[in-house]
Amino acid sequence: MADVKITSVTKKFGDVFAVNNFNALIKDGEFVSILGPSGCGKTTMLRMIAGFERATEGEIAIGDQIVSKSDAGIFVPPEKRHIGMVFQSYAVWPHMNVFDNVAYPLKIQKVPADKLKERTEQALDLVHLAEYAARFPNQLSGGQQQRVALARALVAEPGLLLLDEPLSNLDAKLRESMRFEIKELQKKLGITVVYVTHDQAEAMAMSDRIIVMHKGVIQQVDEPIRVYEHPANPIVADFIGLVNFLEGEAAAGQIQFKALGCGIPANVSFEGPARVAVRPEHIRISKTDGYLRGKLVNKFYLGDSTDCRVLVGDTELRVIDRGAAFAEYSDGEDVFLSFGHVMAFPK
Repeated sequence: MADVKITSVTKKFGDVFAVNNFNALIKDGEFVSILGPSGCGKTTMLRMIAGFERATEGEIAIGDQIVSKSDAGIFVPPEKRHIGMVFQSYAVWPHMNVFDNVAYPLKIQKVPADKLKERTEQALDLVHLAEYAARFPNQLSGGQQQRVALARALVAEPGLLLLDEPLSNLDAKLRESMRFEIKELQKKLGITVVYVTHDQAEAMAMSDRIIVMHKGVIQQVDEPIRVYEHPANPIVADFIGLVNFLEGEAAAGQIQFKALGCGIPANVSFEGPARVAVRPEHIRISKTDGYLRGKLVNKFYLGDSTDCRVLVGDTELRVIDRGAAFAEYSDGEDVFLSFGHVMAFPK
């Protein structure tokens, strides 16, 4: 097992910063996701931890070993970093059966045949593929191929497991089941995991902590509930989950919305111009009472909830109601809105 310590790591491609001054300590046995939109630098950071990219500046240590230190010219190749890695594309070899795919890292390490067989079978048991050992990749589903890649990454008993968007090629239902399987496997083995994804639900469900990136820069490092309920800035609030943004003025105990011609009580720690964020599920819709009066423009039935669009003045707000809004309300009807948890950021 291993801590991962990343200190002031920067990666430039020409004059472009792919990663800029990345600092993080990932603790032994922790599951940490690096989350962000395409092009934010998350995969580049993962590849620098793995040793597939050289950092322009900074230091990376895995356990007690410094594996990359730019100013000292230290760069340990991937095969000597004691890591396992699972790629987005599975990368299983089509000419090898499942057993040989998984056993390959042990063959490279020249592990004795009896030990190789034992450890390969153990790895296949972990991912529930023991009965498929003799099959070839073209005889497997996408989820089964992903399990092969996972078993191959684990068979060498690495101190650190790196996963680069490993579920993005799977259908929605399989992706959901696989995320829980990976998390359970990580807990069972107690292994340190760094997981790269742009999928918020994956990161929220699987992670002990999330590192949110935007344009190469860390925006927030925190537990999933803190990232969702208390985002560090509007960038994080906008990327994680759904959100309505409003312009307002923060004062003691309230926020005034000029465009809406009203104010609401709010727990704010500053005064002055504010960008206010409120999630659709934190807005209550009513026929009789609320802070804001508006008109229901449209509603969409989602099974477990109703997605409503309410026009307040010239501002359209999105409201997600977990109750019976679809049956109770009609398009064009006057409604009232109340805000629950409000997030406000100084402008």
